[in-house]
Amino acid sequence: MELMDIVSAPVKVVEKSEPLSHARNVMLRNNISRVVVTENEEPVGILTKTDMTRGLQQDEPKWKRRPIDKIPVKRQMSKDLITIDSSADISEVACKMINHSISGIPVMEDGNTNVTEKNKIIGIVTKQDLTEFYSKTNLNKRIEEIYSNEVISVHRHHSLNKAVELMKKNQINRIIVIDGKNSPVGIITNSDLTFANFNEVKKGIKGKELELPRKTKKAGEKKHRSVDKNMFVAEDVMSAPLITIDIENKTKEAAKKMVEEEISGIPITKNNELDGIITKTDIVEDICNEKL
Repeated sequence: MELMDIVSAPVKVVEKSEPLSHARNVMLRNNISRVVVTENEEPVGILTKTDMTRGLQQDEPKWKRRPIDKIPVKRQMSKDLITIDSSADISEVACKMINHSISGIPVMEDGNTNVTEKNKIIGIVTKQDLTEFYSKTNLNKRIEEIYSNEVISVHRHHSLNKAVELMKKNQINRIIVIDGKNSPVGIITNSDLTFANFNEVKKGIKGKELELPRKTKKAGEKKHRSVDKNMFVAEDVMSAPLITIDIENKTKEAAKKMVEEEISGIPITKNNELDGIITKTDIVEDICNEKL
């Protein structure tokens, strides 16, 4: 299979002067995770869900925060646009994604495919495209060979800000949500954060009042403190029920499940207990390593 067989086209673009709200709507309408940013019709950057999620962590007081329709795309976009030639190998694309820690690469006409003018964008290749390619290979590898057994989690009643901070600190795009018994109950991704809560402070999601226990006093009685009902917590935006896959399965089966469910990572179970996670990044890295 050649690179041009898996390229997604046409590419969705936004001008760098347009507001983030417009870029968000383009992503929603087209069910995509990134758009190419242009200036005078020339590509100058890329904007992803991860870039937009950074807008959730505004340090200013609530009353000073800029609404999404007042923030220009150029403020949040990634300016160093990484591209690849149309005649490159699929494994070369995968390696470039891993080396630059990116999830999508615009494909440029290099004069060999003659799809459009030389040095113009033909399309884009994403981790989704590479994962779908991987799911159709004859590779007979087990999940335990490439998955990560380090799982970052957040309690279902922890604040959204804590979830975002943990994701940023650990440089991950998803976090597992657990209950009081440390059982996984859901997952939060950049998509959940960007599209459910981006406009101001989680607007449109119903709040709730929680009671959390304080430290036990000497007499053994637990006192509870009320939490502001306008505080939004992990379970307000998590995706549930949680989709999992057993560690005994093959990697290409995990890839197929991610494509079918349109998700970027699947928690791994071992003896019905949470044991790790496999992501599209793991799949793309394996394409690079195996030179598929």
